[in-house]
Amino acid sequence: MLKNLLLLFCVSVAIAAETPRKPNVLVIISDDAGYAEFSMHGSKTIATPRIDSIAKNGMQFTQGYVSGSVCSPTRAGLLAGRYQQRFGHEFNVPPSMSETNGLPLTETLLPAVMKSAGYRTVALGKWHLGYAAKFHPLERGFTDYYGFLQGSRSYFPQENPSKLNGMMRDRVYIKEEFTYMTDHLAEETAKYITKHKAEPFFLYLAFNATHGPNHTTEDDLKKAGGNKIKAMTIALDRAVGVVLDSLKENGIADDTLVFYLNDNGGAAGHDNTPLRGMKGQTWEGGIRVPFVVQWPGKIPAGQKSDSPVIALDIFPTAMAAAGIEKSPGKPLDGTNLLPLMTGKSKELPHKTLYWKMGNTWAVREGNLKLVAVNGQPGGATAQLFDLAQDPSETTDLSGKQPDDAKRLRALYDAWVTTHQPTPWGQAKAGPKAGKNRKKKVAP
Repeated sequence: MLKNLLLLFCVSVAIAAETPRKPNVLVIISDDAGYAEFSMHGSKTIATPRIDSIAKNGMQFTQGYVSGSVCSPTRAGLLAGRYQQRFGHEFNVPPSMSETNGLPLTETLLPAVMKSAGYRTVALGKWHLGYAAKFHPLERGFTDYYGFLQGSRSYFPQENPSKLNGMMRDRVYIKEEFTYMTDHLAEETAKYITKHKAEPFFLYLAFNATHGPNHTTEDDLKKAGGNKIKAMTIALDRAVGVVLDSLKENGIADDTLVFYLNDNGGAAGHDNTPLRGMKGQTWEGGIRVPFVVQWPGKIPAGQKSDSPVIALDIFPTAMAAAGIEKSPGKPLDGTNLLPLMTGKSKELPHKTLYWKMGNTWAVREGNLKLVAVNGQPGGATAQLFDLAQDPSETTDLSGKQPDDAKRLRALYDAWVTTHQPTPWGQAKAGPKAGKNRKKKVAP
């Protein structure tokens, strides 16, 4: 009997040794940063070596997109793996408590799928996907949450936080005792990584940096020569470094698929050079973002790809890495990027991509992009651009290539028929960030 038990134990150990560890998946998303505010995009004034290191250790997508030109829709699309217009999340969730305004419960989110596959699922930072209890991260597939629900807040501790911008540990509001939000979120992330390094985890880290209010530490502002956006970016890069270092220190860097991207194009005051436009628009400057991925040992280092990809691709790519064959939810709009990143396929992930926010929209097929911007001369008249030759979208080709413009317009019109209306409509700007408990906001 003892001999049989010993044999059974040895067999179990052998099987466990042969079973490969499921990889961790880490998604880091920053907020409102400008395209030109990263040294990997050629910035000469802002150095982002830690963020750049993800590109050096894996793949940089030079034409990486998000599905929304503002914060909440992008997050909804990323976590659902579907164009957010399909489920009525075209606009930012208004900054007020509501039982109806939030990412619809009919959508199956990536953390829920990863959780069902045995993953610890952790969300940190900005949520912005609904404020009622039913929209809380722990109700949407996450096992752990640390952050705030609203779209923006002070970077410093608040004396009287609201239910929307107060810091929560899971479902409990906590006393705010930290120095600077960007550093704090990185430190908390490192703690979660250390605590759960023995089990596979899906970690979604949503910085509010570099979204307003433009709060900085005095030290970072001094380093930045008084430029607040530069100072906030210095802090963001440092924070990403803390998280990457934690993976190494815990011996799991090679077991972790890391995505880094921004949620939309740079907001007013940010630099999107050489791209046209900004946050809230469907010009390239509103939707093309830094998009880098690493998975040491799986994704060859130092690669660059000009293939258009989109944040919707994170869902199927994470599933594929985790060995999950299919999502139990509705059909995904994203594509698994692993074949492209590992060199097993040269095929373009997407033939066509779409964007829409109100009367502002765009469709891209190959290198051609048709853009309609509300308020331009002629109303929402569409313009056609060849992004291969004209990434800054300066030369309208619709007059010379009317057939192409007509074809892309037909693609867009067909896509729009799949949309659901957004219950809350186009949200207005939210309230000002909460009061600081200490006067640490740099002048």
